[in-house]
Amino acid sequence: MTNKRPSRLRFNFGFFLESTLGTSRTIELSYPTIQVEDLTLSPLAGTFTATRTSEGVYVSGTLNSTVVSECVRCLEEAIVPIQLQLDDLFYYPPHTAPEGEYTIGEDGFIDLAPLVRELTVLETPIQPICRPDCQGLCMECGKNLNEGDCGCEPNPIDPRLSALQQLLNSKDN
Repeated sequence: MTNKRPSRLRFNFGFFLESTLGTSRTIELSYPTIQVEDLTLSPLAGTFTATRTSEGVYVSGTLNSTVVSECVRCLEEAIVPIQLQLDDLFYYPPHTAPEGEYTIGEDGFIDLAPLVRELTVLETPIQPICRPDCQGLCMECGKNLNEGDCGCEPNPIDPRLSALQQLLNSKDN
């Protein structure tokens, strides 16, 4: 038996399964910090609506959060805002669900953690930057150019391209 803590994004919808079709409930989330499997979201806030359907419970809504990542330009911490659009059906009974789809457990609980994690990974940019005007690192010495000039001399022109440099210089004059 594992000692895994239950998810804080686990909700009891057992009562919902006996409700009439079309019954809905709006739930507001406001977590200052939450661990979703291997990701930390800080904060996680928003609302979602759960609606009883003939196949299970349909969950829709918007959650806002931020993810801490590493800036691809300067390698400093980048706090990336993300918006998660929930739009999924949780099937009940579980054996009626197509393979790979979300289900409601026999105990009536819905765990949104796998869905929130999946959406967070999809919304996180591949190349996050700390700010739009990030200068990055000097290609010669590696100093963070956001902290000031490094004093390195600009690279001399490759001798094979000197003819092009002369054309550029003559065009400027």
